[in-house]
Amino acid sequence: MQCLHVIPGKNNSRFPYCTTLLIDCGDLVAVVDPGAGAEAIQVALDGKRVDLVINTHYHFDHINGNYLFPGAEVLINPLEAACFPDLTRVGELLGIQEYYGKSGVDAWIDDVKNPHSKQTPFSPSRRHEWWLSTRTPAGEFAYDREWFIGKVKVIMVHAPGHTRGFCCPYFPDEGVVYTGDVDLTSFGPWYAGNDGDIDSFIQSARLIAGLNAEHFITGHQEGVFSHSEFLKRIDHFINIIEERQQRLYKLLESGITLQDVHNHGLIYPPKYHVDPWIKMWEGIAVSKHYERLQQQGDNF
Repeated sequence: MQCLHVIPGKNNSRFPYCTTLLIDCGDLVAVVDPGAGAEAIQVALDGKRVDLVINTHYHFDHINGNYLFPGAEVLINPLEAACFPDLTRVGELLGIQEYYGKSGVDAWIDDVKNPHSKQTPFSPSRRHEWWLSTRTPAGEFAYDREWFIGKVKVIMVHAPGHTRGFCCPYFPDEGVVYTGDVDLTSFGPWYAGNDGDIDSFIQSARLIAGLNAEHFITGHQEGVFSHSEFLKRIDHFINIIEERQQRLYKLLESGITLQDVHNHGLIYPPKYHVDPWIKMWEGIAVSKHYERLQQQGDNF
């Protein structure tokens, strides 16, 4: 890992921050998902100029430091490149349009344009960094092909589920994979955007766990795992999905209506639902789990 450096994010990389990966072999300096926080990143760079910013996907906690490097080239996966600088696309993928309509997307864009917008209590929904960090039009990298970041070989492994375009940078020569939001946290898998998919997440998590790497760098809270440690934890992480599924089944079986399930906090405890984005994500996630129940033959 001589060229790869882990930058732990603010508050132990808890959302809305993430762990950032710095790539520096002397010929080129790149950062992957610069959401660790400005101070942590600047300390790690120690005055070096960043040439390239790579985003694994478009979520705030993974892009919110893009604006720190105005001269750098920005690359993101091909399914989400249209999000930079078109925030209407973000509004579609994230679920704002589905849940609040086009007027909700327009209002959100107006909010993030304004650095003085009133903030929501539990999400970064109105943070001005949304606007700042998506102003540079993004180029695309290819999925599942070898290419080089300077001297470092990388494969951007497509791992849909968290988002449709989500990927994990895999460095085969270094034996390293940056797992991003396949993060093994106790919160569990997140697929609550319009473009999230439960079963794809399960398949992708197992795909990433099967990569031939010795170091698995998670994007939030849990740090770096050996391959054997990651394998020991992945089943429990994935099983949180089934625990949510069973909890929904029992709620519906007990007579709770689908419209009232959100009051029981399937994903987020109800006290957080005062935040419009938490409420949105809860509603979308409940719908995804309900559709999955129906696909499995359980009808209510």
